[in-house]
Amino acid sequence: MQSHYNLGFVAFSLIVATLASYTALDLADRLSLLAYARSRQIWLAGGALAMGFGIWSMHFIGMLSFSMSIPVGYDFAITCYSLAIAILVSWFALQIVTRERLKLSHLVAGGVLMGLGIAGMHYVGMAALLMNPAIHYDPTLFALSIVIAIAASTAALWLAHTLRGTDQQHLMPKRIGAACVMGIAIAGMHYTGMAAADFAPGSICGAASAVKPQWLAAAVIPFALAILIVTLLLSRLDARAAFLATSVARLNDQIDRMRDSTH
Repeated sequence: MQSHYNLGFVAFSLIVATLASYTALDLADRLSLLAYARSRQIWLAGGALAMGFGIWSMHFIGMLSFSMSIPVGYDFAITCYSLAIAILVSWFALQIVTRERLKLSHLVAGGVLMGLGIAGMHYVGMAALLMNPAIHYDPTLFALSIVIAIAASTAALWLAHTLRGTDQQHLMPKRIGAACVMGIAIAGMHYTGMAAADFAPGSICGAASAVKPQWLAAAVIPFALAILIVTLLLSRLDARAAFLATSVARLNDQIDRMRDSTH
């Protein structure tokens, strides 16, 4: 079956993957500084939603870049299942990287589970096409996509844990560089999985009358950017407010000490 990629969508999927990765690194840093249980759980839930939607939207933008010579669509329920997987995987990842200490066993186990979750999200998303006959996957490329997902997830967990804290020099360039590496790895997994897919000649998309790619693009692209940018802004504002509160508390403490010393 004839197919081709829209290079504009491919480039945009890479940008979204990088932005989602940077958001994850920023949230990991913010969550590691929160000691109050309620605030931590709120940020954890919001972070999982933003990060999960960011990763999921990258994969669907990547799928939207892939055009076939037949009408296509996506089953709504299966598409939602793939989004739910992405959010759950993101919640799990943030739980791991915000621990005070990250043991090697936890890093490996977390990377494997997160990688399988991301790969599962991708292939469930592919299943939303409801192709008839079903998509056949090249075993070698299929296995390679899972290996890339696990390796990328393990590296992402390690980087997110390592780059926590505000006492490191040149933290921002390091975080941007790490986000670029993670974004390329996530996109690499997706397009390896797409390369593994073999659509038989004469295949029909069973979801052609369901959610149209144009509708999905119009909904996903602006919402993905909005939720990631808003999450980053809220994280930065919350961090700044916490810094100001700490500074005021220290100043008040110094004033009290000076008063005590004059008596």
